[in-house]
Amino acid sequence: MRYEGGCSTVVIGKAASATGRVLVGHNEDDDRSLVQVHSVPRMRHEEGEFVTFGDRPDVKIPQVKETAAFIWSEVRRPGGISFGDSFFNEYGVAIVTNSCNPGKAPEDENGSQDAYLDTMGIGYGVRRLLGERAKSARDGLDIIIELVEKYGYFSSRTYQIADKDECWSVQLTRGKRLAAKRIPDDAVYFMPNHYTIHALEPSDRENFYYTPDLVDFAIENGWYKPKKPGDYSDFDFAEVYQKGEDRDYNVKRARNAWPILGFEKEWAECTAKGSTRPFSFKAHRKYTIEDCKALMRTHYEGREDFLGDVRNEGGALLQDQSPDAVFYPRDPHMTLDDPRTICCGTTVESTVIDFADDPAATCVYRAWRKPCTNPYVPVFLGSLKVPESYAWMSREEADATHFAPPLKEFVYSPDTAFWQVENLIWLTELDYNYAHAVLAPGVRAVEEGWQAEVAEARARYEEMKAEDPQLAKAFLSEFSDAKARYALHWVRRMTQKIGRSKYLKNQGVPEDWDQQIL
Repeated sequence: MRYEGGCSTVVIGKAASATGRVLVGHNEDDDRSLVQVHSVPRMRHEEGEFVTFGDRPDVKIPQVKETAAFIWSEVRRPGGISFGDSFFNEYGVAIVTNSCNPGKAPEDENGSQDAYLDTMGIGYGVRRLLGERAKSARDGLDIIIELVEKYGYFSSRTYQIADKDECWSVQLTRGKRLAAKRIPDDAVYFMPNHYTIHALEPSDRENFYYTPDLVDFAIENGWYKPKKPGDYSDFDFAEVYQKGEDRDYNVKRARNAWPILGFEKEWAECTAKGSTRPFSFKAHRKYTIEDCKALMRTHYEGREDFLGDVRNEGGALLQDQSPDAVFYPRDPHMTLDDPRTICCGTTVESTVIDFADDPAATCVYRAWRKPCTNPYVPVFLGSLKVPESYAWMSREEADATHFAPPLKEFVYSPDTAFWQVENLIWLTELDYNYAHAVLAPGVRAVEEGWQAEVAEARARYEEMKAEDPQLAKAFLSEFSDAKARYALHWVRRMTQKIGRSKYLKNQGVPEDWDQQIL
């Protein structure tokens, strides 16, 4: 059975972040998919223009006078996909999403929601219009409220809309209703794939919003009955609007993610009360970019749900979780449901967002496919273009074919970056334990070197922009492109290194045999 949606997202509030700004980590999980990245420029539009989208072409939405420049991370799948793309725009606003299916909606006598959902006018367009229009996270909240409450939405999903200062978790129902909550500045938030907003907070408009008839609609459909008429204090959005029981693959991600982030006690207290859907926890320490990367890469190494052991070279079990000490008896990615890992078989892209005061200096760290196998490449938001290797067609062609991509795209092509990384993934999957021992030290070394270089590049950009802003952005473009080129070189080198070392090991030949005879 095809797995529907397993994305994972972590958000660190600015007061809980070592940078003093919001941090976001996101793994995009979509099966049978490819990913390419485009740079879309700012555009002017004529008065009276409308915009339409391929999943609801009959719905016309008025266009605004000007749309923002943005980086578009496009997920392509046979037949098209409405709910995979991420956007990072010139104003420093990021949009990443998580499926929260199945959600409740009115059903016909056969138990089908189709007739109702067919009247809902927008799906893909929500994320695209947020990327084009939002000038802050809060502005994004206003935009999504207007779109969903006017046109309706035909899925159950959470949007994380973030800028350097705040992030909103906007949880959409199937229909024209939503609940939204601001992630506290001093908190850590983790989203697997279910609703996590609970009690309504009508008096706190600075940090909370819900559609006015959210409760009444639930009562009308028989999903909720207050214990006391007119008193909605017992209303729980997640419980009322989620359909069915908690999914194990979501609960297991939460029960591992929260302790990995340092909230073992808080998670235990939640589950003791019968809750497996916490929204956020107050942070005990400052969190870093590296913390976000580590969570996005985890297969639960060293934890109860890890399908392996942590050992030393002699085979003795260890308590630490050093990546060089882990023994993988099987491929950790072949666990779609039991347990569903955060870095898993359907992960097509991983991003960690390091916001800056100047949006142009915001760094989107991006790993192709599974982040445990290759380094996060820094791409500055102010780059005039994304690295050339990141797309195999123009943005115009991508727009035109997003919902009808030619099937030839999904046939192996060694010339594109995606497939070169896929080569490494395939090789790694043959013997993950062996390959990981080769890859982990290399990934760590590359990223440690880049960390200092990113800081230097930001400082250089600040110096240059005072004299020539365009030249400064060209510098960011070249920096990002150079790192992407190096990452692809690294991928090809690691593919060769794993194959060569495995072959020599099978032959009983030392890896440095050629050096020994020189």
